[in-house]
Amino acid sequence: MAKKKRLKIALIGYGAISQTLFDIFAEKKPPIDVVGVLVRPGRAKETRKKVGRKVAVVESLPALLKLKPDVVVEAASQQAVRDWGETILKKGIDLMVIATGAYGDPKLFRKHVKAAEKSGARLRLPSGAIAGLDGLLAMRLGKLERVKYVSIKPPHAWSGTPAETDFDLPSIKEPTVIFRGTPADAGRLYPKNANLAVTVALCGAGLDRTDIELVADPTLPPGTNASRLEVVGDSGELNMHRLGRAMPDNPKTGVLTALTMADDLMKMVRASDW
Repeated sequence: MAKKKRLKIALIGYGAISQTLFDIFAEKKPPIDVVGVLVRPGRAKETRKKVGRKVAVVESLPALLKLKPDVVVEAASQQAVRDWGETILKKGIDLMVIATGAYGDPKLFRKHVKAAEKSGARLRLPSGAIAGLDGLLAMRLGKLERVKYVSIKPPHAWSGTPAETDFDLPSIKEPTVIFRGTPADAGRLYPKNANLAVTVALCGAGLDRTDIELVADPTLPPGTNASRLEVVGDSGELNMHRLGRAMPDNPKTGVLTALTMADDLMKMVRASDW
C-alpha cells in the first residue's frame, strides 16, 4: 500500500492565526509540512527567528510559489486576497481564504472561482469563528426565507474602525448596535472584524439577502467575543449562539478562527471527515 503523501502548505502572513497554526501542528503532528511563510518586506529576519530553519521565509509571492505548496493559506488581509488570489488559483494551487470580506465584491469572487475551475484548484473557505454553517449550506438547497448574522465584541475590539468615529467606545455601558446593513458594507468598513458577514452570505442567501448587525457589548466576559446566526427556511429554523475566546493579542479575532482553519487542513490528510 502506497504511503500517503504529506500535505505541503504555505502561509501568507505571520500573525496570531499563523502562529496558532504552527502551535497546533507541532502538538497534533498531522502529516502537514509548512514549507514557507510570505511576510511583508522587512519582516523576514524577525519571522525566521520564530519559525526556525526548516521553514522558508520569503517576501514575494513568486518566491512562495517556487516552494510548490499544495495549499496556500491566507492569514493576512483582504488586500492579500485581492492582490494574489487569482495568481495562486491559476497555478492550480488550492487557496484557503479567511479574509472573506474581500468577496463582498462579487466580481472578485466569480473571478477566483473561475480561475479555480480552469486550473483544477480549489478555493477553500473555512467557517472561521462561527458554528452552524454546515446547517446553513444544507438549508440553502431548499428555500431560505431569512438569514441574519450578528457579531458581538467588546467595545475596545472595534477601535480603529468607523465605530470609533460614530461612538464613544469607552463610554458604552450596554450592548449597542454599531452597524446594521449588508455583508459587503460590513466586510468593507470593518475588514478586520467582519469577514464572517460575507462568509455567511456566501454560504446562504447571498450578499443581497443577508442581514448583518455588529454589536459593541461591554457585558461580555473578559477576553471573549460572541456571534449569533439566525436562519429561517422551508426546512425549518436554525439559531446558533457562540461565545468564544478572543486571541490574546488580537481581540478582533476569535481563537476558533485558527482552529477551524487547522481542522480544514487536517481533514485533507485524515481518512475520514472526523
